[in-house]
Amino acid sequence: MNFKQMQIVIKVAEEKSFTKAARKLKISQPTLSKSILSLEKQLGVTLFNRSQSPISLTDAGEMYYKKTKSILEIYNDLMAQLNKYSNIKTRNSINIGISQFAYALMSDILPKIYKKFLSANIKIKQVNSTLEVKKMLLDGDIDIGFLVLPTNLDGLKYKAIKEQNMVLAMSKSHPLVQNFKALIDKNKKISITDLRNEKFIIPNQVHKVCPTYNEIFKNFDLLPNIFCESDTLDITSDMIASNIGISFMLPQSIKESRKADIITFDIDEPLLKRTLVLAYKKDKKLSRIEKEFLDIALQKG
Repeated sequence: MNFKQMQIVIKVAEEKSFTKAARKLKISQPTLSKSILSLEKQLGVTLFNRSQSPISLTDAGEMYYKKTKSILEIYNDLMAQLNKYSNIKTRNSINIGISQFAYALMSDILPKIYKKFLSANIKIKQVNSTLEVKKMLLDGDIDIGFLVLPTNLDGLKYKAIKEQNMVLAMSKSHPLVQNFKALIDKNKKISITDLRNEKFIIPNQVHKVCPTYNEIFKNFDLLPNIFCESDTLDITSDMIASNIGISFMLPQSIKESRKADIITFDIDEPLLKRTLVLAYKKDKKLSRIEKEFLDIALQKG
């Protein structure tokens, strides 16, 4: 019995599937099945009820799962503690994940953080969506991830870095611009209902911000005219500047070359609030550099 076999049993128990566990562990299913069969033969007990769907743990399997999980937690804690005394370079390594939307929120923070860790081996993986960053965290592909709330954070711990509201973005030549300026001059607020007849450019469904749009429209009993589902913020900016449609964006996520053509307005809508968080796996023991990175990010936010 070894740590790898323990990890395999734990993953199968949590996923309730050999196939899903193999995918998460990045090994073939035959290799996973062979490892479990070998362990069961060695222990003289059956760990899984394979005749059920989804599969489940036997009584012996339940006991094995609980004990091995405790063993692995102690082992991980031991390695984290020993890492403080280690001289190997890996203690100064950190892998970070970030989505394009999260980067828009933290574009002013990252350079400040980077200056504090010039001697560290920092690697950043940029992906399109918050959901991809979350998956990388849960799969162990990155140590820390910048995520944007609201989103489901099951299995993760997090610290809030900063908050900001999205704004209504439209072309300066849009017919509603003068009307909205007049409302603001009268100290009146722009409402979502004022946008009832407009064409919207919204994020593609893979982006976590998309459900927010759906909830806003539903709350105001609007059936929006969705002109385009965009994959990138740059494309959204280009379309808005060309007066093709309107959107909700963070001011700093507007394409620099298009800012002169776009005007933004504050909207009285709580659902437009975004919260940038720094997240990591719930069972992860943070290394020294990871703790320092988190502290600096909180200070700079």
